[in-house]
Amino acid sequence: MRTLIAGLCAAVTLSACTIEGQEPIVSAFNGDSVNIIQPAFAAFTDDQLLAKANDICRRGNKKFAERVSRRALPDLEGTEYLFLCLEKPAA
Repeated sequence: MRTLIAGLCAAVTLSACTIEGQEPIVSAFNGDSVNIIQPAFAAFTDDQLLAKANDICRRGNKKFAERVSRRALPDLEGTEYLFLCLEKPAA
């Protein structure tokens, strides 16, 4: 019973860990869209991922990014997000 409790405590502790210092990975950029991978065990907020996508989109001629999809990568590698790089609409 003690080993079961110790094992559960270790599993809960490890599941709460994140990898510090690991940035989101830009896997593709073509000027109109950007793919960003959030590695497994990294915990970035939607705002952090959007900020990264906005930074990449501004390198082209676009003004802002908008998330359109996400998909889980195989073998628990992480999650890939697709952002469209859009121009600011004329007012």
